[in-house]
Amino acid sequence: MKQTSLQGIANKAAQDKAYRFRNLFGVLTAGFLFWCWDFINRRASAGVDRLDAIAYEDNLIGNIQQLTQQVKEGTYRAKLVLRKYIPKMGGKLRPLGIPAIADKLLQLAVAKILEAIVEPRLSAMQLWIPTQNGRS
Repeated sequence: MKQTSLQGIANKAAQDKAYRFRNLFGVLTAGFLFWCWDFINRRASAGVDRLDAIAYEDNLIGNIQQLTQQVKEGTYRAKLVLRKYIPKMGGKLRPLGIPAIADKLLQLAVAKILEAIVEPRLSAMQLWIPTQNGRS
């Protein structure tokens, strides 16, 4: 089920294509981040802070309240991304960046907000996709 505030944003975006959304920080509440937590992959690797989703969830209320407060006060700073290398075919290595769990949660929340704004506008547009010979 979609969060009520996201549904309101999506409705406004669908109704008024020229509307400019301002101060979307108001959507990043503790309740919204709790809702977003359900979408976090609990089996994902820990980031540079070595805190995985299971450990973060042990103090989920305190962690989310602290994250929300830091975002609202403008003191939140994303942590460095942990760099790991995974093997590719042919013996080469591919770099992989693993963000901290709090960063993952906030990125997911912002992505949900942006999706609510952009998706209704894209679905209403007529997209021209060329065929093999360049004609539609």
